[in-house]
Order: sequence, then structure tokens, then C-alpha cells
Amino acid sequence: MKHTLISTVPAEAQPESFSGCGHGPTPAARRPLNAPPVFVNGVAIDEAAIALEAQNHSAHSGAEARAAAARALVIRELLLQRARTLALTPAPLRDEQGREETEEEALIRQVLQAEAIASEPTDTECRRVYDSAPKRFTMPAIYEASHILIAPAEPTDAAVAEAGARAAQLVAALQDGADFVMLASAHSDCPSSSEGGALGQLQRGDLALELEKALLALDVGAIAPAAVRTKFGWHIVRLDRRGDARMAPFEAVRDVIFSALRERAGVAAAARYLRELAADAEIEGLTLEFGAAQ
Repeated sequence: MKHTLISTVPAEAQPESFSGCGHGPTPAARRPLNAPPVFVNGVAIDEAAIALEAQNHSAHSGAEARAAAARALVIRELLLQRARTLALTPAPLRDEQGREETEEEALIRQVLQAEAIASEPTDTECRRVYDSAPKRFTMPAIYEASHILIAPAEPTDAAVAEAGARAAQLVAALQDGADFVMLASAHSDCPSSSEGGALGQLQRGDLALELEKALLALDVGAIAPAAVRTKFGWHIVRLDRRGDARMAPFEAVRDVIFSALRERAGVAAAARYLRELAADAEIEGLTLEFGAAQ
């Protein structure tokens, strides 16, 4: 796994600006003539490593790319030096795709886990987020519907017309009191026939526009007076239930809010930690400037 600091330390936790690394547009692979050598606690950051890292950073000029690369490598060196001070042993993890961390990535993660500790969000904080932004937690309007699909035997006008005639006969039977579930089970060409034609809970956009328009024009429990044609065939539709948009219960979204707050707290903790680590270090050749403490 190729190491880049951006994949290890959140972008928000990195310094906001960088200075002291040259001026003017320069190709990313070349060191600006007036760029000073960079040291972290006496350890030199190799210019070849900076040039290689610069390829991972989008920038308007070579100087900007070098600045971003040098910043990333300085922060990496600070963290790796701290890992050595703590005598950590790398314990690489694998991601969901099966890719394993490098030893340096593992050490950086372990340092942050050990020392950039964020406080866990409380239920009060989660509730405050929930109450302050109700629209974010509004569940869309839903409806439930059933259908009987009569599909043509082949894609010819005659077959389509024959399927339409069969659908019309079923509509007439339903108007005379036939049981929808029984007809769906016996005649529908959709897998939902095993469920009596039930399609379950739906949102706008889940069905073909023609079906959705016909269904939402019905009263609950009503069957459309005529079959609706789509590219799949003819559909006899019934609206089973309609539900308005509503705010999700706090209990249903609490874990999502908790995860978001914990991630934000982790980013802030990493930023504070890096600020303190840099303040205690001797860094030559650049100036790391951080935003206000959070």
C-alpha cells in the first residue's frame, strides 16, 4: 500500500498553510532553487522523497506541490519519531478490500489512537444535533401498493393487445368482487405473485412513472379502473397504504449522529495533537501554521 499522509491523517488535522519553501512556478519533480533544506528534530527530509510525494498533491505550480509534499512528510516524520519514542511495534491492519497498511501507516495510526484521544459524544450532544436540524432527519413519504402484471408472450403488437385484453378481463373481475390476492397469485407474471402481488413499501421514483402516477391518484384501498401499460406489460394496480413524510425517531438515527460527532471529534483531537507535537519540535526549512485551536 503506497503511503500518503492524507490517507492517514484527516485533511482537517493538517496545517492550513505553509511558508518558507520557495516561490514561482516550478515543476513538481524539481526542487526550487531557493527552497531550504527541511529538518525535523535534526532529521533531514530528503528532497527526492519530497519530489516523489509532490506527485500525490494537486497544485497550481511546482512550488505549491512541493510545499504540500514537504508539509505531509514533516508531519509524517513527527509522528514516526513519536512512535519510536513510545517504542511502538507496528501492527498493520487490512481494509475492507484486503489491502494491508505499511508499517509506517500502522505506526502513525497507533500514535494517533494512543495520544490524540477524543472525547466520546454524549446523548445530550446527539439530541442537540437532532433537535437543531429536523429536516436532516425527515423520512420521505412512502406508500404501499400491489399489482398484477400481465406480460405479453412476445414483443409483437398482437401479443401486447392480447395481454391487454386479459388484463381488462381481470379488472372487470375485480370490479365484480373477485379477490385481488387470489388473482395476483394465479395470473401475475411478476415474482410478487407469491406475495399476492404486494410490492411492499415504496418511495417516489421506485416504480415506473406511469405506475406511480396511477397509484398516487388512487384513494387507499382503491384499484385503478384500467390496467396501466409499461414496457413490461399491463399492470393492474391497487394502493394499499399511504404515509406522509415524517421526522425519524431519535432512536432510529442516534447511531448515525453519534458516528458523525465522533469522527468530527477525532479530527479536532488530531489537529490539536499535531499542533502540540509541532510546537515541541525543532523544524527547519519551513513554517507550519495551524488554525485556531478547536
